[in-house]
Amino acid sequence: MYIKVKNAMTGQTSMITVSKLTSVSEVKDMVKDKMDVGTELQRLFFQGKQLENDYSLFDYNVKVNDIVQLMIRQPLGESQKDNIQQKTNSKDDKKEEDIKEEKPEVLEVSDAESELYKVGEKVDCRDEETGAWFEAKIERITINDSVRGSDGLAYHVKYEGYEEEMDSIKIKNAQFRPRAKTSLQFVDLDLKQEIFVNYNIENPKDRGFWYEAKVTGWKCTSTNKSLVVTLQGPGREETKDCSIIFIDEVMKVESAKKIARAVVDISGGDSGVTPAPSGDGACKGCGDKPARKCRECGCRKCGGKEDSNNQILCDECDAAYHLRCLGMTSLPTEDEWFCPECKNEDNIVGGNVKMGKKKAGPAGDCKRDWGQGFATVGRTKECNKVDKNHFGPIPGIEVGMSWLFRVQISEEGIHRPPVAGIAGQAKTGCPSLVLAGGYEDDVDDGDEFTYTGAGGRDLSGNKRTAEQSSDQKLERSNAAIARNCKASFDFKNGGDAGDRWRDGKPIRVVRNYKGQKHSKYAPDEGNRYDGIYKVVKYYPEKGQSGFIVWRYLLRRDDPSPAPWTEEGLKRMEEEGFTLNYPDGYLEAQAEKEKEGKTPAKGKKRKKGESVEEEDEDFLNDDEEEESASPAVKKAKTVVYKISKEWEDLMKEDKLNANLWEQVKTKGVSNKKELTDYVEDIFCCIICQDIVFQPVTTPCSHNVCLSCLERSFSAGVYNCSSCRADLGKDYLTTKPGNDKLKKVLNVIFPGYEVGR
Repeated sequence: MYIKVKNAMTGQTSMITVSKLTSVSEVKDMVKDKMDVGTELQRLFFQGKQLENDYSLFDYNVKVNDIVQLMIRQPLGESQKDNIQQKTNSKDDKKEEDIKEEKPEVLEVSDAESELYKVGEKVDCRDEETGAWFEAKIERITINDSVRGSDGLAYHVKYEGYEEEMDSIKIKNAQFRPRAKTSLQFVDLDLKQEIFVNYNIENPKDRGFWYEAKVTGWKCTSTNKSLVVTLQGPGREETKDCSIIFIDEVMKVESAKKIARAVVDISGGDSGVTPAPSGDGACKGCGDKPARKCRECGCRKCGGKEDSNNQILCDECDAAYHLRCLGMTSLPTEDEWFCPECKNEDNIVGGNVKMGKKKAGPAGDCKRDWGQGFATVGRTKECNKVDKNHFGPIPGIEVGMSWLFRVQISEEGIHRPPVAGIAGQAKTGCPSLVLAGGYEDDVDDGDEFTYTGAGGRDLSGNKRTAEQSSDQKLERSNAAIARNCKASFDFKNGGDAGDRWRDGKPIRVVRNYKGQKHSKYAPDEGNRYDGIYKVVKYYPEKGQSGFIVWRYLLRRDDPSPAPWTEEGLKRMEEEGFTLNYPDGYLEAQAEKEKEGKTPAKGKKRKKGESVEEEDEDFLNDDEEEESASPAVKKAKTVVYKISKEWEDLMKEDKLNANLWEQVKTKGVSNKKELTDYVEDIFCCIICQDIVFQPVTTPCSHNVCLSCLERSFSAGVYNCSSCRADLGKDYLTTKPGNDKLKKVLNVIFPGYEVGR
């Protein structure tokens, strides 16, 4: 795969080809060759975390085309020369008497102890200019210092990660608090709750600094989650209506607790520990009401306080859990027990630093590097236009569109599983299939084809495929396809819909280029969406292997012409449908060609030979391992022409005339690029999705009506984009933009169904 390394100071960006298992030290060597920066001067950051040499990109969840920030250290000693020279000159210009007069009175500074903090404790420290919080460590606590807080003490702290660049600084107790260590679940958030969030004020879609914030709005549906906060803190005014992107990284604001001190018993008894008083001891969540469920003082899972004898406490966060809520029948025998929120795997990055709950490498002892190609990169985006269990066409996706890799059709929501050929569950049905020529006796006639179910193969030992070794059963994914048939479910004999086959549930069908070995209707390269099919019948049959397999007969039921017909080919040419590549893919391929790393066309990997080309490692079909897609061909430059129907509808929406003019003059090469651009500029800043029941504000910004209503209910009457005052009575004027709603429904037919 490939990633980008960006110099945070100059903006210079370089693309490097790596594996997911490439170590950070190896990445630094590549950066040294590409950007001429010594490895000892490099500091690499990704998603707010500094990359350590001993770990790999897999540990930090770095994916294809991600950007890693490069901060360059200043060579030791050079940063202090100018300051020293400046101080020397200024002293030479003054008389010795003036210097003595300006010298302040020096108090006797001595070390002290604090009731709340101790030397060596890790804390979060606030920058007074920006209001952002940074991780620091207390180096020393003094009294009678020039800087004194409300407790009369000065705290000397050092920012973690900047030990070599700067010395310790003195701050007051109001400028820091205990290190945030508890992640808050999204469902546990509440309005007006104070939390720690990561936010970028200049570029809200990028990762930024950590701020103290107050929750002002949130949304949780089956398709998306959103969190809106108001940033707090001195050094800057409150920033309202901030839409948080990293909602899974919200942290709890910790409060300082008095340190338990050892008290010596002068009567000769054993010394004990007297804990610091904790106020009235009442729970802030429920007020210690026994009948009220509370996740703070009760079970963290269910909130119940009953059956305390069968509760277990976490040795890290002291949270209580019922044994039954954890699926446990008895207390564990280990000396220490950690709850699911605190438990980390053995090899997580940074030791106690909370990273993803993952091992430092892929499962198993396989020595082959699987991290180079697109089969392992995972989704970089997710389709939110429809629910994951949506049956039928995807808004904006049309018959004849094609993508180079399977992970791309997963990102578009056409076929969500990146590896399996069958999507869905036995209870709900199958929304999509991929035809990749897995069985020799499958028949593909274009408008009608037979499909063989999954199972009956022994894939132990991490095998990609194997011979049929047992009978298939009508369960799991096999049962999912059968549920789509308009016939009674029969796990023994199957079913036949007959003339009622059109009444069955629709299945989106994608043909993969690997199907060429059995079908002339498969595409030459990549994966092509061929429209909606219905299940006519399903039945058990003895296959060529001698074992029972389940067969399915599917027939096309789509109004759009098939891609292999003359009409379909003409439509694809008119619409400008070309092969869609992942972002940065062509750029990465061009970079590899410059370096001479691209293998010759048609070269296949021999047994035991490592994979060097992304295409050859993208073996994500669930049936069998084959050679990769043909070499990338340069697409013709074609300017897509918008239909007259769309242009007329765009003209009617006069409130967004400027935006529609940008769409018309964009100069895209195909319809997919056009719809992606429309989706981007008409994205609601609050829910980060296409505007639903759109409202165009007087300041010419578009937002969902439901998002605006939630903002008003929280007492925020400003535009979410520019903070312009809309007035408390704005919603009573019924501000919905029906013209915009009409044109979006034509461009993305049915997109509102998923909302």
